[in-house]
Amino acid sequence: MKVLKKEDKMFFNNNDISFGNVSIKNDVLFLEIIKTLPAFRNLNYATNTLLGILSFVKRERKYKKIYLNPLPLDTNGLNLEKLICFYEKFGFIKSSEANRAYPFLMEKNLLV
Repeated sequence: MKVLKKEDKMFFNNNDISFGNVSIKNDVLFLEIIKTLPAFRNLNYATNTLLGILSFVKRERKYKKIYLNPLPLDTNGLNLEKLICFYEKFGFIKSSEANRAYPFLMEKNLLV
């Protein structure tokens, strides 16, 4: 997986098929998106992209938490319920910081 790291962002590219963007704010991350090209969905690309992202940020050993807001991107992807289940498989839980703007906010501790 290719990783491009800038000051406040990280961009992940899994074989030009699946992509992820992460925002950085001090020692906290926000997973903005994981997107897989429609022709390659249900072939574990999103899973491998997320695993790659988590592996990379854990190796850095300077981030304590990662947040995400699971929202379906299009009608061909997972619906909200399935997205939440997908992220729960990787240890994300509903965040106590969920609010009206981010009602489905999820988080994962990285310093475990």
